[in-house]
Amino acid sequence: MTAARRWSPDGPGCFRSPENVTAVRDRTGRLWTRHTTRWTTNNSHWIRWRALVAEHGPLTEENR
Repeated sequence: MTAARRWSPDGPGCFRSPENVTAVRDRTGRLWTRHTTRWTTNNSHWIRWRALVAEHGPLTEENR
């Protein structure tokens, strides 16, 4: 079993979303999913990875 990866606002990987990551959990436990280059929790509000990490990080990879 592989440990889940984490991204924080001031850490490596905070500017570009890893290509093979499709879901992450934010610091409150909310699930964010990816569609192309944007991320959402509810399919109506979309943000980019950089904003997701900065505003909701640290993020933890969710294995789906």
